[in-house]
Amino acid sequence: MPKLDLSRCLMTRAVRVDLSIDFHQISVFPVGLEDPFNDWEERHVSQGFAWRPRSVSFRTLGNGPHSVDVFTTEYAGPLSHGVIRAVEVPFNVPGDGRLEIASISEAVELSLPPGKYLLRSEMFGRSGDVELIRLVFARMEIPRFSILVADSEISCDEPLLTEARAAG
Repeated sequence: MPKLDLSRCLMTRAVRVDLSIDFHQISVFPVGLEDPFNDWEERHVSQGFAWRPRSVSFRTLGNGPHSVDVFTTEYAGPLSHGVIRAVEVPFNVPGDGRLEIASISEAVELSLPPGKYLLRSEMFGRSGDVELIRLVFARMEIPRFSILVADSEISCDEPLLTEARAAG
């Protein structure tokens, strides 16, 4: 895999995923997870993510075509230039390494090294007709819940809600 120097942090790009996003959410979960999507409460919407063990959904800036760059790295490093919204959550990649990155209407499967990660979602807004997202899986970071950058649609006023139920 090619090595790319992004914001002074050496990363390996695992894949670029193109998805059509519905209902302002992109989700990450193990392949085969029963009821993989999360049920969003009002606080989840206002904080920009809904998390439960094995599944996380991030609120996107919009619907429609999205291009998602997925990186693995040792450390997340500084935020990328131009980030409009950034959220971090703990995430465990299962033993077989198989994950799905999905919207409600479509999903793409990928494989990452198994283990515990800090998963950072960085949203950049539109480039032409496509919204840009970067998902960074950082192995050596301490897993945590954090809103690093909040746009006008995200509120950091309340304690973060770090539990969600499966949508079903």
